[in-house]
Amino acid sequence: MNDQQTFNSLDSNYFKVMIVKRLIFILIILGVVAFGYFRIEPSKISGLAFILIGCGVLILSAIILFLAKFYFRNKKYRLFDKNLTYQEGVLVHNETVVPFSRIQHVEIDEGPLERYFSLATLSVYTAGDSGKDLKISGLRIDLAQEIKDYITNYIKDE
Repeated sequence: MNDQQTFNSLDSNYFKVMIVKRLIFILIILGVVAFGYFRIEPSKISGLAFILIGCGVLILSAIILFLAKFYFRNKKYRLFDKNLTYQEGVLVHNETVVPFSRIQHVEIDEGPLERYFSLATLSVYTAGDSGKDLKISGLRIDLAQEIKDYITNYIKDE
């Protein structure tokens, strides 16, 4: 890998994964509200309250789906010869730089939805007890494997 001066965006299929995950979350919340509507006695809470709660959930859902695009656009990574940098955040921007010399091992994870879209999550573990120090979701599986191999070869050569 060569030094790259610009940050790379995640695979465009990751945006689809983000939307599907958010829709599943929204459906669960709406299901809970609907369940409550039919299970709670009308004397304890009015139907108007459930309608207001449902409208609130729908408005919150629209906001969540709208912000997904901005969140996706702000997730970027950059691979240098000796470190991996990751940026994310909409309101609060976070940049994590992990030098290869501190990396203990690298893993590639795939959930069922990610596997369907041929995506993976690259998890980088560093020295110390902090756990996963860097997790980059939304990489093509072949690119994640290429980055993992590059880091692993660097660590072996050290």
